[in-house]
Amino acid sequence: MRRRSFLAGLPLAAVAVSAGAVERAASDPPEVPALRAGRNGRFKILAISDFHYVPEPDRYGIALAEKLIATEKPDLVIVDGDNISGGGSKTAEDVRQSIANVAAAMEKNKVPWAGVLGNHDQEYAEQIGIGRAQMFDIYESHPHNVNRGWVRGLHGAGNGYLLVWDEARTQPLCCLWLLDSGGSAADRDVRYDWIHSDQIAWYVQTSKLLETRFGRKIPGLMFFHIPVPEFHEMILTHKVLGERHEPESPSSVNGGLFAAVLERGDVMGIFCGHDHVNNYVGKYRGIALGYVGVVGYRGYPHIPPKDAGNGRARGGRVLLLDRTQPGKFKTWMRFLDGSVNWEFWSDAYETAEIK
Repeated sequence: MRRRSFLAGLPLAAVAVSAGAVERAASDPPEVPALRAGRNGRFKILAISDFHYVPEPDRYGIALAEKLIATEKPDLVIVDGDNISGGGSKTAEDVRQSIANVAAAMEKNKVPWAGVLGNHDQEYAEQIGIGRAQMFDIYESHPHNVNRGWVRGLHGAGNGYLLVWDEARTQPLCCLWLLDSGGSAADRDVRYDWIHSDQIAWYVQTSKLLETRFGRKIPGLMFFHIPVPEFHEMILTHKVLGERHEPESPSSVNGGLFAAVLERGDVMGIFCGHDHVNNYVGKYRGIALGYVGVVGYRGYPHIPPKDAGNGRARGGRVLLLDRTQPGKFKTWMRFLDGSVNWEFWSDAYETAEIK
């Protein structure tokens, strides 16, 4: 699939995020149900990406999402961008139906879910005038979606966070940061958009406010679609677990998110989609950087749906939090054929082996 999309003109938000906006953002939106660990103190996230859905259902992709949910029984599903191929949506109703296909597996199984947008989601914008913000109105219309409460006035849409609480909802186990990495850049030499300074300022200020609120830094996991340039820097110098079948495709502009995360010291890992046939995870300067694989069949790799080659070419990433292991998480890939990769059996991503 050729990665082309139209990025609607977005107003440039001020880098200085107002204290009031950050304060509101650091309080749980009352309409969003609390995410909390089970009685065993664990909370499981399934991250899946690159559905590239259109109004006609991708029955193989939806079936794979349902299989991953049935196998892993996650407490939350995060869809990590390129959820629809906007170019396949010619009307507002087409967009709604495409998003309904995205929601189908989670809504059928009554699993909370949240999404971020990729570079293909908004390709229809010129034709029908639905922007990235309006997409979240459609997301939020689904009963089990938990994107409500995202912060307006920043680059893109859907920028926000979700707290995962302990069983008693007395302390957060983790903060899940959801960011919009944008679409195609206006400058063709840059190729893709990047996470902008106002988004980074919001993350830093909100992270500090959460630290004040709870008396400690809250360990975090960050999700967005287009990888930061540090993914490529890591692959050149560090060992990774998993498979890499294509070069990383970040923006050629480094917006500085990784540096901000490194300085704050509260994010344990960053996870992206975008590069469909990469599913590795590594550690760069103490922060895990990983891909979540591909689910949809309209995007590459263009393997016929019934071909056995899809067995380990498609799947999703699982992230497991445990109250007894504060500041840590376990992660592995679960594939279409039911198998897992070595991460499931090994804690090597927490050791010097891949640092």
